[in-house]
Amino acid sequence: MRRLRLNRSFAGLCGIAVAALLLAACGSSSSSSSSASGGSASSAQGAVKMALVLPCGSSDPWCNQGFNAAQKLKSQGIVDLKVTTNAPQDTAGASQVIRQYAQGGEKLVIAYSTWPDATNPVAAKFSSVDFATFGITPTKNVALFDEPIYQAAYLAGIVAGGITKSNVISGAAGQDVPLCHAEMQAFLAGARSVNPKVKQLTSYLGDWNDVAKSLQAINGQIGQRSDVVLACGGAQANAMEQAVKAHNISGFGYVSDTSSQAPKNTVGTIIYDPYPYLKSMAEASKSGSFQPAKLYSFGLQQGGVKLQLNPQYSAGKIPASEMAKMQKVQTEIMNGTFKVPYVPTGNG
Repeated sequence: MRRLRLNRSFAGLCGIAVAALLLAACGSSSSSSSSASGGSASSAQGAVKMALVLPCGSSDPWCNQGFNAAQKLKSQGIVDLKVTTNAPQDTAGASQVIRQYAQGGEKLVIAYSTWPDATNPVAAKFSSVDFATFGITPTKNVALFDEPIYQAAYLAGIVAGGITKSNVISGAAGQDVPLCHAEMQAFLAGARSVNPKVKQLTSYLGDWNDVAKSLQAINGQIGQRSDVVLACGGAQANAMEQAVKAHNISGFGYVSDTSSQAPKNTVGTIIYDPYPYLKSMAEASKSGSFQPAKLYSFGLQQGGVKLQLNPQYSAGKIPASEMAKMQKVQTEIMNGTFKVPYVPTGNG
């Protein structure tokens, strides 16, 4: 969950305006064959009227994945789509955007950030609308996305344990939230499974958007001999790419592929694919079988996450033994014979 703080500060923050102006102020982009208000819950072709509310622009690693998945559903005729990008980050502002879509006749409203406080009160007033967001505890009116990114992070750790020469790896995250904490702990556990000497430096920046702050932290880790860096957060991913390229070391990207920024230094990316989530939710909404309070979960086995290695990586070398171990463990995760430790809080 990219953004587990409800009052985050992203680029392009929109002030709370009157409802008629809110979407325009927040960089809304609509793509739908029906009007914003009124009408049936699905189009003439049977597509579900779905609204996607994004906390950032569609070029951000996190929002890019949500945007692309929704566009894919639109191209398949599964949804009749409307999108708001750079939505307000405060609870009241986000809630107003969500409410406007519910009032406008959308059947499925996806609040694509950790917005339970913004979504739950709206959902309580619109029982005929299906809602989903990110969070820790499902409520009776709102479904949640799971984020088993840690499964792919364990695989990345195995690779990192073979690549590192200093036996120091590191991670930079926007905040110490369950998603990022579990990712960092799994990365370390994977590395130590092949190289018990590995130590890990971890920085939680308290900000998902500040690339400069993230870059400073990662450079500090590199100064302490880290030679493989993992990101958790959009700004952290962009800063990681800059740092590993400048120091000619290795790094792993976050959620969507940013390896073009440093193709020789990016080992791979821990991909989070929301498509199976959105497809499952849309189909359930259409059939009337949508389950509020359900935690929708698609891990490595179901195609919701994966480790995508970069064929252009050349800053280091992945030893054959670690590559074989990673592939073996990947198969074991897929067939259910190995379970990656999930450590969402504490020192692990």
